[in-house]
Amino acid sequence: MADFSITDSIIGIAGAGFRLSLVLNAVGVEMATADIEIQSIARAISEYAFTLKQLALTLDSAKSIATQSAMETAKQIADQSRVVFEDIKEMTELNQKKDDRGNLQSIAVAQRVKWCFKKQRVNYLLGQLESLKLSLSIMLQVLQMGQSIIRTR
Repeated sequence: MADFSITDSIIGIAGAGFRLSLVLNAVGVEMATADIEIQSIARAISEYAFTLKQLALTLDSAKSIATQSAMETAKQIADQSRVVFEDIKEMTELNQKKDDRGNLQSIAVAQRVKWCFKKQRVNYLLGQLESLKLSLSIMLQVLQMGQSIIRTR
């Protein structure tokens, strides 16, 4: 059985990715000029978080063949993704003020201009996230194949 603290941590980071994706979608609705870009970022983060969660569930399964090294590598990748999530959150200025109904207030022109300059950095962070996702996908496929081999014996 996998180390619960590692898989719980990975699932927690995946949850943070899902929450970031939801907030990005909400901000995208408010920013008419960047809504497609932000929704694309949100979708990429959501897909990454799903892959991260799948890996954690596979590591946690009773039939997991994961070594301690694989567990530590998965944790390192998850920790790297947390940093990327935090950077993206900062870059997209998600700490928006809310009105008395809890809705995001409209985004000022100055913030829209800032977004144009920050977009390059966000794209770089998304590239990093995609690289991490590929590593997770490979690890996930190897673990699933190992489980499949063990079941057929």
